[in-house]
Amino acid sequence: MAIAKFIRYYLDREPMVVLSCAIGAVAISMPLVVVPIRRSMGLPTDQYDGPHTPDYMKKSRGHLVPKSEG
Repeated sequence: MAIAKFIRYYLDREPMVVLSCAIGAVAISMPLVVVPIRRSMGLPTDQYDGPHTPDYMKKSRGHLVPKSEG
């Protein structure tokens, strides 16, 4: 209740600040909302997830290096 009163008061005093915060909140929430919707529709999301890299192109990170006999 106090938050609504504060927002109403601040909207009366500084409407552009409240509008800017609202636009920023929408912009931050867009990736959280749009990506699952695109996945459910079967649309590509590789710009969000990164492209699929085949296994033969991935670096081994030392896993494929033969172990030295000791």
